[in-house]
Amino acid sequence: MTCRDDILEVIRELVQGRTDQTFGAADVVAGMKARGHQYKELSIRTYVTSTLCAPAPDPTGRRTQDLERVTRGRYRLRDV
Repeated sequence: MTCRDDILEVIRELVQGRTDQTFGAADVVAGMKARGHQYKELSIRTYVTSTLCAPAPDPTGRRTQDLERVTRGRYRLRDV
């Protein structure tokens, strides 16, 4: 599995049962650490806030648009 796959798996678990279906980068970091993943915190935060996020600028063409930013510091899985 890739870092992206691991992050998305953690996010899917995080939003189960949440009415608003949102989460923050800190939630994902905690979930990844709880699972014993060795990814650096900065890498996880970068994936959540930029690499996986649809509204982020994409000069490299590497954004996956898995997430959308709903408010400052809160994100939601997109239906893609």
